[in-house]
Amino acid sequence: MKYPALSLFLAFSLAHAQESPAPSPAPPGTSGEVAMDSYERLEALDATQIKLATETIRSNHAESAALDETGMARATLRGLLEGLHPGAELTGDEKPDPAASPFRAEILDGRVGYVRLGSIASGNLTQLDAALQDFTAKKAEGIVLDLRATPASEDFALAAQVCERFAPNGTPLFSLVRASEKQDKIFTSSRAPAFSGVIVVLVDEDTAGAAEAVAAALRRHAKAMVVGSNTSGRALESATLPLGGGHSLRYAVAEVRVDGLPNLYPRGLEPDLEVPQSPEDKKAILAGALEKGVAGFVFESGRERMNEAALVAGTNPEIDAQDSEAQLLDRPLQRAVDLVTAIKIFRKRG
Repeated sequence: MKYPALSLFLAFSLAHAQESPAPSPAPPGTSGEVAMDSYERLEALDATQIKLATETIRSNHAESAALDETGMARATLRGLLEGLHPGAELTGDEKPDPAASPFRAEILDGRVGYVRLGSIASGNLTQLDAALQDFTAKKAEGIVLDLRATPASEDFALAAQVCERFAPNGTPLFSLVRASEKQDKIFTSSRAPAFSGVIVVLVDEDTAGAAEAVAAALRRHAKAMVVGSNTSGRALESATLPLGGGHSLRYAVAEVRVDGLPNLYPRGLEPDLEVPQSPEDKKAILAGALEKGVAGFVFESGRERMNEAALVAGTNPEIDAQDSEAQLLDRPLQRAVDLVTAIKIFRKRG
């Protein structure tokens, strides 16, 4: 955009009245302190003052000749997209179907059940039930529910079914709130939980939509601990408007809210324990775990030490280990397994 100051002005004047978003970058040539004061003053202006300031810029600014109707409209739209992110975006007309993500379950160290939910789909729910039965039969200390490989989805009815495997019967799990409707759509658990032990949920910046609703609802209603990175803030139900020319507007029509927790949109769910992992490592771990299981990415291999045989052979296994490729470890999952153990011990002593 050629006129960043105008875009920023419109972004803050037209954005909806949610919790105050983080301030946009200061316009070129201004200090952060001056820019912040300007934004604070903007919040205090009424509609008449905003209109007067806008018309004055358009009529008297040094570059006002370039601010025609299209320029003003484009600046307004840019401001709305910036101010409402991630609840509004311009896309193409294509509607790619998200790739299916497989389910996986195993028991780690004979005591912690691990579930990689994959796609929020009816088939994976059936596998989830079987895994929870297995964990219960084998007296698992707790489970780790991994949502990091769950594609974004707006199937909130199925998300509620995931939640009711862990939350008490009759619990209002979460709501879909629409500005256009007077009554929220409330999703309530309608069955007894299949597992009631220690629960840890793994999330990251790619956890979005229905998966975010699951993580937040389990934290609130199943006493789950959340580990990983801040979620995307896209726990939204969206609509798409074709604009022509291969362009479409995707915008939020409803947002998920969990009673007792801060709004998920636009900031996302903040983990109880922040454990970052690089996107490259996460991708490699999730791919490798499907082939070899997750245990190899959780428990560190024992390191060989100098011994008599190596000394006679003239080798040093300690140096060889340093020179070899380091073991790729799933740090968030490691912390989650530790948490299951710690919480179990704490509850026994309590």
